[in-house]
Amino acid sequence: MSLAGALWFAVQDDLFTNGVCNNTSSAPSISNMAQDKQSSISEPISASETHSVLDELDDRFISQTLHLNRQCLRFIVDFIQARLKKDVFAPSHSLTSAEANILATLAYYAQGSLPSTITVRLGIGQTAAGEAVKTITKLLSEMSPDFITFPNSYNDRMGAAQAFKNLSGIPHVVGVLGYLHLKVSPPVGEELMYMNTLGSHSVMMQVIFDVDGNLLSLEQCCPGGTPEHTVWENSDIGRQFSIFQHGHTWVIGSRSLHGCGHVLTPAEAFRIKSNAALQFNKAHAQLHGRAQQVFGSLKSRFQCLRDIGSIQSPESVACTIKACCVLHNICKKFSVPLPLDFSVEPLHPPSEVVNIMAEQPFDYMEDTKDEMIEAFFNIAEDEGEGVTRYVKEQL
Repeated sequence: MSLAGALWFAVQDDLFTNGVCNNTSSAPSISNMAQDKQSSISEPISASETHSVLDELDDRFISQTLHLNRQCLRFIVDFIQARLKKDVFAPSHSLTSAEANILATLAYYAQGSLPSTITVRLGIGQTAAGEAVKTITKLLSEMSPDFITFPNSYNDRMGAAQAFKNLSGIPHVVGVLGYLHLKVSPPVGEELMYMNTLGSHSVMMQVIFDVDGNLLSLEQCCPGGTPEHTVWENSDIGRQFSIFQHGHTWVIGSRSLHGCGHVLTPAEAFRIKSNAALQFNKAHAQLHGRAQQVFGSLKSRFQCLRDIGSIQSPESVACTIKACCVLHNICKKFSVPLPLDFSVEPLHPPSEVVNIMAEQPFDYMEDTKDEMIEAFFNIAEDEGEGVTRYVKEQL
């Protein structure tokens, strides 16, 4: 189990022990539930309550329509129901209608739309389903601090760093920094602001994930044309790193973040003077390339993220993105397979906007990176031949 997974389970155990499900007659641990699909965190169903909609759904429908498995779906439904019961302002629902609302929302996330064939199957009207999507999405987005957590303690950071070092050889890395782009139709007159480096309109959200693809950090949603270094420098997590709240660690980032504190970027071509730098760049590309896999899995499982449609502002879609990210981490814990039409996310070229920080005469990140490269990647090979080949590839 990854570090993020252990943290996530600990958070969930605390939530269930201290209030979310404190009315249950027998609330098993999350780990036990992951091993026994018959376990349930919800209160026992009384005789007055109607049948369960979920129990009537076959595994094929759950897999193909909801992109989940039964075990994971049962957890999600029970957890959301428990949260709804805590909300004194939420309207009360029978077991059937509450489940139908949740299932309709999950179907919308998975399919990107909610056709009548699905709502009829779930026994819910189109209008009610639309309202359910709004309610459940807001609730899930508010749960993101519980399910998306960054390794804050020293031991947690060292555990994360060891996992990355085992994979790539790069030390002191606690996460991969990427920018999730979602296609949108921008507000009239603001098209240029939303134009990304692929030439399409999008909103973007800064994401950090661990070696297994668990999401560790989400930041504000902003127009797709926003320079990545601007987002990092103004983000909460970026400020935390700047005051060494996360110790002397760093995150893996693209070359557009060159000069940003605590962001480890590839060695630039003119600085490639040894085979060690070549090997480092290969290891860096291996880690940073995982962003395409993680973002591709998000959009394949939650196809509502493939095309958001018309928006009024980035904030108007932030709740949907956060809700899907919460569900992504839950799916990771239950090892839910990806849909058959999974595809990796295309790589967004770095922004051409020059980072002013990178122009400073003294760049402590570059000096630190050079020292690390020589210490961890200086292997005995024909360095001249490797460097020459790399320079030619960059031309």
